[in-house]
Amino acid sequence: MGETARFQETLRKLAMIDEAFVRDQTGLGLDPAGSVALDGKTASLLQLAVSVAIGSPGVCLEWSTARALAAGATDDEIADMLLVIAPITGLGRVVCAAPDVAAALGYDISAALEDPDDQ
Repeated sequence: MGETARFQETLRKLAMIDEAFVRDQTGLGLDPAGSVALDGKTASLLQLAVSVAIGSPGVCLEWSTARALAAGATDDEIADMLLVIAPITGLGRVVCAAPDVAAALGYDISAALEDPDDQ
């Protein structure tokens, strides 16, 4: 693979959060450690909460939300998590994260804000 193609492939895989690529190239495993006492759903909700708290970019919030859903979290549990962390992380972080989390849940929050009667 040529130099240009290599850097493009690297950036593409990072942008899409290719878990296998990240693990293979950086040694950074994105799954919880095997000895964690938390179930997968709880661990993924906590990871999403931390992503919101640190102000992660939208693509990371959408990825974390998708992982929480895959682990069995419901849309309501994800929305409630945002409410639970708001007093600690700050309302600003939660408000900024809400559109990206909504997108991952398949909810067009922009359309809902434009026409609140047609949710």
